[in-house]
Parts: sequence; structure tokens; C-alpha cells
Amino acid sequence: MKDSGQSAWSSIVPDIVEWDVPNWSVALEYWQEHSRLDLSSVYALEIDSRHGGLSLWLALCGARVVCTDIGGPSEIAIDQHAAYQVVGRIDYARLDALQIPHVEAFDVVLFKSVLGGIGRGKRKERQQRAVAEMYRALKPGGELWFAENLVASPFHQCLRRKWVQWGTQWRYVTLEETADFLGPFAEAKYTTVGFLGALGRGTQQRMVLGHLDRLGLDRLVPEHWRYIVVGVARK
Repeated sequence: MKDSGQSAWSSIVPDIVEWDVPNWSVALEYWQEHSRLDLSSVYALEIDSRHGGLSLWLALCGARVVCTDIGGPSEIAIDQHAAYQVVGRIDYARLDALQIPHVEAFDVVLFKSVLGGIGRGKRKERQQRAVAEMYRALKPGGELWFAENLVASPFHQCLRRKWVQWGTQWRYVTLEETADFLGPFAEAKYTTVGFLGALGRGTQQRMVLGHLDRLGLDRLVPEHWRYIVVGVARK
């Protein structure tokens, strides 16, 4: 996927990531670089999948995946998986991240932009519980792959309150809280990315600003001002 098929692969990434593609797609590369697992042989669980982008990616890499959401994956997810001819590698289920009915079942549990919604109403304890449930669902040596929205800069916080419909309800996490949530894991590595990409009002604006971030502009601001944390935690 990374060599001769790079251009074809890059055309698929927007269907996987959906929003601020240049910044959030960093997670795909980071997870592979910091994992000890062979994607072609893993059994994975995607949490709160919405349109099933991460399940699509894993299935294209050869993994078997359970694609879940609290109300079940969307019809868009199922149709998109069918379009990419990966439905044979994906199962679908309704699943509450606070009550995962699996113990030591998966090689990988992964999510993107999930904890903020789980913590609505300033419920940090729900976020901690969700990560604990993911830990419980992993096999020994299994890995949690995550990409989550951070509190970020005062500028981001102001714009969220003014322009984001759920901005005052979502509970954005800090880097310190991220480390706390990952406490039970034997090992955790993570990085932060993105600054301008979150500020675009439409797809094209976010694409342009996100590319500016990837050129290095986000490295000019403090780490805790970047708006995405991406990481791998090993059980």
C-alpha cells in the first residue's frame, strides 16, 4: 500500500478519515510504525465507527474487523464497505463503549474522535471507564490505537464555543488526562498533530490548512496547542 500503490491508496484515505484528512490521516501511518502486529493477521474492534472508515482501512490491509457503533454502523458504512469489496472481512454490531461484552478477544481496539462525545457533560469518569473497557477487550499484548481531539489552544476553545454545534457539550481531553487514561497499559507512545486544519469552515479550506500543518506550521506552536493526539498503547 505504501509503495507502487501509493497514489491509489491516497485516493482512498478521504473515505477512511473524512475530516481534516491531512492531519487525521497521520494516525494511519503512526499506528503502523509503532505497532508490533501484522495487520494482515489481526482481529480488530472499531469503537463508535460512524461511517466505518477505520474498519475499511483495516479490512483493506487484510485484517478481520468488528465494526461497531452504539446504534450500529451507518448505512453509509455498509454501502462503502461493499463498494470496496471488503464486507467478507467485516462484521457489524451495536456496542456501547462503556459496556464492551468481550474479554481478551481482540489484537487491536481502535477509535477516532470518540472520547469527547462519551464525556459529554463534563463526565471524565465515563472517558476513563471507556478506555478501561477497551483494555479489558484486548488480548495480552494487544494494542489500543487511538486518535482523539485535544483541548488545544485558547483560540480553538473560543472557536468551538462559537461555531461548533456540540462545542460546549463535548469534553475535550488534555495530554495529562490521556496519560492518566492509559495508566493500566504496559507501554504507551503518542504524539500531537494539527493546528490550522481544525479552523477551516469547509472541506477545501481544511484540506489547504491541514497541508500547511503537515508542512511544519503546527510544530511552531506549543505541543499542548495542537488539537489531535495519536498513539499506540500496548497491554
